[in-house]
Amino acid sequence: MKEKILYVVLAIVFIVAIVMTAVLGLRVDLNYAEANTITFTVGKTINIDEIKEIAKNVLGNNDILVQQVEMFGDSAIIKTRQDVTDEKLTNLCTRINEKYETELTTGDFAVNHISNTKLRSVIEPYIIPIGLSTLLIVAFYAIRYKGTKKMIGLIKYWIIAEGLLYSLYAIGRVQVNEMTMPIALALYTLVIGIYTFKNEMELDLRKSKKDKDKPE
Repeated sequence: MKEKILYVVLAIVFIVAIVMTAVLGLRVDLNYAEANTITFTVGKTINIDEIKEIAKNVLGNNDILVQQVEMFGDSAIIKTRQDVTDEKLTNLCTRINEKYETELTTGDFAVNHISNTKLRSVIEPYIIPIGLSTLLIVAFYAIRYKGTKKMIGLIKYWIIAEGLLYSLYAIGRVQVNEMTMPIALALYTLVIGIYTFKNEMELDLRKSKKDKDKPE
């Protein structure tokens, strides 16, 4: 009875997560989000933290990503969800000139709009490796434990674990970022490890019991 209630609760959680995804979408961090970029070259070595602080003050938002774009360390790209108005671009140019004693103009700053990264493209590289691994593991389970019961159990726990992780992102509005897939893979591996360890312990116990029951 308790197990049935648990499955009903899990089903409700998963349905809520799916509905929230359909209505609101998943929340993504700035690496994957639709945003504006500002690319520029200072002509001398810059400090990314300093550029980020200037960008936050000028653009008025803490959700800003700053990266170097060349090996010489004199160019950077600022990524922000904010609209980049002419006034903000002028202020950014002025602040950078003051900081680095340069004479840049707004024409030295290239502003571009980029679309959000489709999450499907983030997941696609993992589909074939995970699919093949799953088939091999499931086949191993069918042979090792002589039947489909343990195999189905493993698949069930995979679905529950990954479903709960997905629900955390969807309902908890946790940002999808570059760590999301590694976390999902770590969870995938953890489920295999724990479930296999449990089954091996049960198998050893059954063998020990059979050995004890054998007549001498």
